[in-house]
Amino acid sequence: MISRSNYIAITLIMCVVLLMFQLTGISENVLMNTGENLYAAEAVPEEQIALEKESYEQLVAELQVASGNEDTVGLVGEEDEACLSVGNSWCAAQKREYCYYKNLEEAVGDENGAGFLIIDGTSLESEEDVRNLEELSVQGRHVVVSQLPDTETLEENEGLLRTLGILEIVEDEVSVDGFKLFAGLVIGGETVYMDYRQDMPYVRLDDSVTAYAVAQSEDNWIQDVDNEDLPAIIWRYAPGEGKVYVVNGDYLTGQTGAGLLTGFAADCEELYIYPVVNAQVSVVENYPVLADENSELMEREYGQESSIVFRDILWPSIVAVFYDTEDALTVTSALRLDYSKDGELNDSLLQYYFEQITKETGEIGISGYQESDIPLEDKLKQDLEIYEEVLPDYVIRTFQAGELEEEDYEDLVGEGRLLSDVDTVLTDYDENSQDMFFSYLDNEVIQLPVYMDSQVMEDEDDFRSRCLQTAYGYYGTAIDTAKVIYPESVEDSWNIMSNDWSRNYRPYRVPFECFEKTTATEADRRVRNYLALDYETERIEDTIRLNTDSPDGDCYFIIRLHGEEISEITGGTYEEIENGWYMLTVTETSAEITLEQTNHADYYIK
Repeated sequence: MISRSNYIAITLIMCVVLLMFQLTGISENVLMNTGENLYAAEAVPEEQIALEKESYEQLVAELQVASGNEDTVGLVGEEDEACLSVGNSWCAAQKREYCYYKNLEEAVGDENGAGFLIIDGTSLESEEDVRNLEELSVQGRHVVVSQLPDTETLEENEGLLRTLGILEIVEDEVSVDGFKLFAGLVIGGETVYMDYRQDMPYVRLDDSVTAYAVAQSEDNWIQDVDNEDLPAIIWRYAPGEGKVYVVNGDYLTGQTGAGLLTGFAADCEELYIYPVVNAQVSVVENYPVLADENSELMEREYGQESSIVFRDILWPSIVAVFYDTEDALTVTSALRLDYSKDGELNDSLLQYYFEQITKETGEIGISGYQESDIPLEDKLKQDLEIYEEVLPDYVIRTFQAGELEEEDYEDLVGEGRLLSDVDTVLTDYDENSQDMFFSYLDNEVIQLPVYMDSQVMEDEDDFRSRCLQTAYGYYGTAIDTAKVIYPESVEDSWNIMSNDWSRNYRPYRVPFECFEKTTATEADRRVRNYLALDYETERIEDTIRLNTDSPDGDCYFIIRLHGEEISEITGGTYEEIENGWYMLTVTETSAEITLEQTNHADYYIK
């Protein structure tokens, strides 16, 4: 029998729950009626945007120094060398001072200078280079060597072989199917790639060398090779106090090199802290389309016009994937794809999609993609007219540039221009670009890269994802729905696209669940804060003090520890990503992290 007091308590709880549901429905309906962008208020205030860009540019300008100290990065060689361009961008991201040396001799002469150096290995050839590398190790300075000298040079210079940790060259070139990446160098754990074909010199390493990646292949010849004698791809040699990190390949000539440099820098220190964005952006590109296009194909493949296919077939699938992954939804609309035809638009669908996307707490941006070739400005004006008619109060903050060249859209986005409220441009990723990973246009509009295709997760994609999330704590992925209407192959059927999407999405994201899922506007705010962030660290015994100058609230760091773990933090929170790697959220201007020793013998990756 229920007592009177319990009955009253249960009744009150039920009333509170009912009220909460009622208020949720009321607030949702209010938002629907206003027709506003749920995330407009999340954008960086206009008066702060210019200040953050100015702070970022000032920080970057002050990073290059004439000479440095053990915390400085030394870029050895010509400034335009690919690995040094990557190193320069990496220094800007990690807020590390850097200096240039013409050659190793100049670096050695600066005895108390840069403690972490990067050099193009193809430039190493002489006995003097050998002596300089040995001297740098004696001085306790670490050197990253990007690519090996040609095998003829190595065979003629045993000293150079020895200095790079190589016992012998077995073959001048072999073809391998992939490689095994050991845990600890980058976030994500140990993995084996068997579809990452490459040609490389086959070098056997000295027994004292630690390998981070070794070749794998199904060919008979490599199956008979002992594990310790497998062709080496990435390794560390420690002939003295300073370490030599060697990359047998061109992995440090593209953007993924930032992840490897982060891993090397974190390995050569007992403790390494660096800032990250902490944002994962997932975009549905060119959605929704309101026009009925390519009718013959749509009828044959789906039995419906394209606008109905997008509503009744694509939308339920999209919602299901985002529900399963708990990602934040960003769609970049292309209200029509072919602007050379005057087919009618189903305007009422725009209101429908606004309501549906808002229910999913999503955000609508605008796409620059088209199947026709009218001027981009004319295309966007036509789209904006529809928005002004149907959703006059909706503020569009994001523009999807995709494959467009910067010169095509830079005069159309930002304050005082056609897309005056757009602060964020989503661009297709270019692995070989020499530009910064995140970049500003000539105004305060920022560009965020989308570097993953939601349908595809090949071995190369997975490795890229591990490297870039290790370096930046940022993930950008997209699926292009325009291919449903204008397919390029049988793989562009929505059945196949959605199956690939849902199959690939979760398995490869699990190691990075510590990073928050955000819309493009939320990511924009975090990236701006990350770029403008300044910080200092100090360690006294078992306590790290982290002082931050964050222009916009909370900031985020990754800390890499060897043989220690975090036991307590004040001024923020922490989360373990994997063994030795932690995610820090700093909520105050300073945070104190207390460490405790676990097993110092685990300092090095085994």
